[in-house]
Amino acid sequence: MRSSDMTSRVRNIARTVALGAAAVATIAIATPSQSGAQALGPQRQFLSLEPYYSRMQLDNGDGSKRTGLNGYGGRLWVNLAPFSGPSPNLLGHMSLALFTTYYPDKANLGVSILNYGAESDIFLVNRPLGGVLDPFISIGGSAFRTKDINANQSETRFALSPGAGIRIPLSNRFQIRADAKDVLLFGVPVAIDTKKTLNNYEFTAALGITF
Repeated sequence: MRSSDMTSRVRNIARTVALGAAAVATIAIATPSQSGAQALGPQRQFLSLEPYYSRMQLDNGDGSKRTGLNGYGGRLWVNLAPFSGPSPNLLGHMSLALFTTYYPDKANLGVSILNYGAESDIFLVNRPLGGVLDPFISIGGSAFRTKDINANQSETRFALSPGAGIRIPLSNRFQIRADAKDVLLFGVPVAIDTKKTLNNYEFTAALGITF
Protein backbone atom coordinates (compact mmCIF):
# COMPACT_ATOMS: atom_id res chain seq x y z
CA MET A 1 0.00 0.00 0.00
CA ARG A 2 1.34 3.42 -0.91
CA SER A 3 2.15 5.88 1.87
CA SER A 4 -0.44 8.35 0.58
CA ASP A 5 -3.17 5.67 0.66
CA MET A 6 -2.22 4.65 4.20
CA THR A 7 -2.20 8.28 5.34
CA SER A 8 -5.65 8.88 3.86
CA ARG A 9 -7.06 5.74 5.48
CA VAL A 10 -5.62 6.55 8.92
CA ARG A 11 -6.92 10.11 8.73
CA ASN A 12 -10.41 8.79 7.89
CA ILE A 13 -10.27 6.42 10.87
CA ALA A 14 -9.07 9.20 13.20
CA ARG A 15 -11.84 11.50 11.94
CA THR A 16 -14.47 8.81 12.55
CA VAL A 17 -13.20 8.16 16.09
CA ALA A 18 -13.16 11.89 16.84
CA LEU A 19 -16.73 12.34 15.61
CA GLY A 20 -17.87 9.31 17.60
CA ALA A 21 -16.26 10.60 20.79
CA ALA A 22 -17.83 14.02 20.27
CA ALA A 23 -21.27 12.43 19.79
CA VAL A 24 -20.84 10.32 22.92
CA ALA A 25 -19.81 13.37 24.94
CA THR A 26 -22.79 15.37 23.65
CA ILE A 27 -25.27 12.63 24.55
CA ALA A 28 -23.77 12.19 28.02
CA ILE A 29 -23.89 15.89 28.80
CA ALA A 30 -27.48 16.18 27.56
CA THR A 31 -28.70 13.08 29.44
CA PRO A 32 -28.83 13.27 33.25
CA SER A 33 -27.34 10.29 35.08
CA GLN A 34 -29.74 8.45 37.38
CA SER A 35 -27.03 7.43 39.80
CA GLY A 36 -25.21 10.74 39.82
CA ALA A 37 -21.55 10.83 40.76
CA GLN A 38 -21.41 7.09 41.46
CA ALA A 39 -21.81 6.40 37.71
CA LEU A 40 -18.44 8.04 37.11
CA GLY A 41 -16.55 5.81 39.48
CA PRO A 42 -14.75 7.02 42.61
CA GLN A 43 -12.84 10.26 41.95
CA ARG A 44 -13.18 9.87 38.17
CA GLN A 45 -14.81 12.77 36.38
CA PHE A 46 -16.42 12.61 32.96
CA LEU A 47 -13.85 14.55 30.88
CA SER A 48 -10.20 15.41 31.28
CA LEU A 49 -7.86 17.59 29.23
CA GLU A 50 -4.25 16.51 29.70
CA PRO A 51 -1.17 18.24 28.29
CA TYR A 52 1.82 15.95 28.74
CA TYR A 53 5.56 15.46 28.35
CA SER A 54 6.72 12.39 26.46
CA ARG A 55 10.03 10.55 26.27
CA MET A 56 10.54 7.94 23.56
CA GLN A 57 13.34 5.41 23.18
CA LEU A 58 13.32 5.03 19.41
CA ASP A 59 14.15 1.60 17.97
CA ASN A 60 16.62 2.15 15.12
CA GLY A 61 16.03 -1.34 13.76
CA ASP A 62 19.68 -2.31 13.37
CA GLY A 63 20.48 -3.44 16.88
CA SER A 64 22.28 -0.21 17.72
CA LYS A 65 21.66 1.88 20.82
CA ARG A 66 18.21 3.42 20.97
CA THR A 67 17.75 7.13 20.30
CA GLY A 68 16.11 9.17 23.04
CA LEU A 69 13.55 11.73 21.91
CA ASN A 70 11.73 14.40 23.93
CA GLY A 71 8.23 15.36 22.87
CA TYR A 72 4.99 16.89 24.02
CA GLY A 73 1.34 16.29 23.39
CA GLY A 74 -2.26 16.54 24.52
CA ARG A 75 -5.07 14.11 25.30
CA LEU A 76 -8.86 14.36 25.61
CA TRP A 77 -10.01 11.68 28.04
CA VAL A 78 -13.65 10.52 28.21
CA ASN A 79 -14.89 8.34 31.07
CA LEU A 80 -17.18 5.59 29.70
CA ALA A 81 -18.69 4.64 33.06
CA PRO A 82 -21.87 6.75 32.55
CA PHE A 83 -22.78 4.50 29.59
CA SER A 84 -22.29 1.19 31.42
CA GLY A 85 -25.82 0.85 32.83
CA PRO A 86 -26.89 0.01 36.38
CA SER A 87 -25.19 -3.41 36.55
CA PRO A 88 -21.41 -3.73 37.12
CA ASN A 89 -19.59 -4.48 33.85
CA LEU A 90 -16.31 -3.90 32.04
CA LEU A 91 -17.47 -0.66 30.39
CA GLY A 92 -17.80 0.88 33.85
CA HIS A 93 -14.03 0.51 34.25
CA MET A 94 -13.09 1.96 30.85
CA SER A 95 -12.23 5.30 29.29
CA LEU A 96 -11.54 6.48 25.75
CA ALA A 97 -8.91 9.06 24.83
CA LEU A 98 -7.86 10.92 21.69
CA PHE A 99 -4.23 12.02 21.67
CA THR A 100 -1.53 13.73 19.64
CA THR A 101 2.20 13.59 20.39
CA TYR A 102 4.90 15.54 18.57
CA TYR A 103 8.64 14.90 18.65
CA PRO A 104 10.60 17.74 17.04
CA ASP A 105 14.02 17.09 15.55
CA LYS A 106 16.30 17.87 18.48
CA ALA A 107 18.41 14.71 18.28
CA ASN A 108 20.08 15.69 14.98
CA LEU A 109 18.31 12.88 13.14
CA GLY A 110 16.87 15.11 10.44
CA VAL A 111 13.52 13.52 11.30
CA SER A 112 10.47 14.70 13.25
CA ILE A 113 7.66 12.42 14.45
CA LEU A 114 3.93 13.01 14.83
CA ASN A 115 1.88 10.28 16.49
CA TYR A 116 -1.90 10.73 16.73
CA GLY A 117 -4.80 8.38 17.39
CA ALA A 118 -7.01 6.88 20.09
CA GLU A 119 -6.57 4.63 23.11
CA SER A 120 -8.76 2.80 25.59
CA ASP A 121 -7.94 2.39 29.27
CA ILE A 122 -9.23 -0.26 31.67
CA PHE A 123 -9.03 0.65 35.36
CA LEU A 124 -8.06 -2.31 37.53
CA VAL A 125 -9.76 -1.33 40.80
CA ASN A 126 -13.15 0.08 41.74
CA ARG A 127 -11.63 2.67 44.05
CA PRO A 128 -8.11 4.19 43.91
CA LEU A 129 -5.78 2.29 46.23
CA GLY A 130 -5.47 4.27 49.44
CA GLY A 131 -7.55 6.94 47.73
CA VAL A 132 -4.46 7.85 45.71
CA LEU A 133 -3.33 5.27 43.14
CA ASP A 134 -5.66 4.35 40.26
CA PRO A 135 -3.84 1.76 38.07
CA PHE A 136 -4.90 0.88 34.53
CA ILE A 137 -3.87 -1.00 31.41
CA SER A 138 -4.31 0.47 27.95
CA ILE A 139 -4.30 -0.32 24.24
CA GLY A 140 -4.02 2.29 21.50
CA GLY A 141 -3.99 2.61 17.74
CA SER A 142 -2.48 5.55 15.93
CA ALA A 143 -0.93 7.05 12.81
CA PHE A 144 2.84 7.24 13.32
CA ARG A 145 4.22 9.76 10.84
CA THR A 146 7.94 10.32 10.37
CA LYS A 147 9.06 13.32 8.33
CA ASP A 148 12.45 13.61 6.66
CA ILE A 149 13.11 17.31 7.16
CA ASN A 150 15.95 17.52 4.65
CA ALA A 151 14.08 15.76 1.84
CA ASN A 152 10.69 17.19 2.89
CA GLN A 153 9.12 13.73 2.65
CA SER A 154 6.99 11.85 5.15
CA GLU A 155 5.83 8.29 5.77
CA THR A 156 2.89 7.18 7.88
CA ARG A 157 2.50 3.75 9.46
CA PHE A 158 -0.09 2.23 11.75
CA ALA A 159 1.12 1.84 15.34
CA LEU A 160 -0.29 -0.44 18.04
CA SER A 161 0.48 0.67 21.60
CA PRO A 162 -0.13 -1.64 24.57
CA GLY A 163 0.75 -0.12 27.91
CA ALA A 164 -0.05 0.52 31.55
CA GLY A 165 -0.05 3.42 33.94
CA ILE A 166 -1.17 5.13 37.12
CA ARG A 167 -3.70 7.94 37.60
CA ILE A 168 -3.51 10.03 40.77
CA PRO A 169 -6.62 12.13 41.54
CA LEU A 170 -5.92 15.52 43.13
CA SER A 171 -8.09 18.18 44.70
CA ASN A 172 -9.68 21.03 42.72
CA ARG A 173 -10.42 18.75 39.74
CA PHE A 174 -6.80 18.03 38.85
CA GLN A 175 -5.14 14.68 38.26
CA ILE A 176 -1.67 13.36 37.52
CA ARG A 177 -1.16 10.53 35.09
CA ALA A 178 1.93 8.49 34.15
CA ASP A 179 2.00 5.98 31.26
CA ALA A 180 4.47 3.47 29.86
CA LYS A 181 3.83 2.07 26.36
CA ASP A 182 5.42 0.03 23.62
CA VAL A 183 4.66 1.79 20.33
CA LEU A 184 4.83 -1.12 17.86
CA LEU A 185 5.50 -0.57 14.16
CA PHE A 186 5.09 -3.67 11.99
CA GLY A 187 6.93 -4.67 8.83
CA VAL A 188 9.39 -1.79 8.77
CA PRO A 189 12.20 -2.25 6.17
CA VAL A 190 15.55 -2.22 7.98
CA ALA A 191 17.72 -3.75 5.23
CA ILE A 192 17.40 -5.19 1.74
CA ASP A 193 14.66 -7.86 1.79
CA THR A 194 14.46 -7.55 5.58
CA LYS A 195 11.53 -6.22 7.58
CA LYS A 196 11.20 -5.96 11.32
CA THR A 197 8.75 -5.03 14.06
CA LEU A 198 10.10 -2.00 15.90
CA ASN A 199 9.54 -1.56 19.65
CA ASN A 200 9.55 2.13 20.51
CA TYR A 201 9.29 2.58 24.27
CA GLU A 202 7.30 5.66 25.30
CA PHE A 203 6.91 7.22 28.75
CA THR A 204 4.53 10.12 29.41
CA ALA A 205 3.71 12.33 32.39
CA ALA A 206 0.54 14.43 32.32
CA LEU A 207 -1.23 16.99 34.49
CA GLY A 208 -4.94 16.98 33.67
CA ILE A 209 -7.91 19.11 34.56
CA THR A 210 -11.23 17.28 34.85
CA PHE A 211 -14.82 18.32 34.18
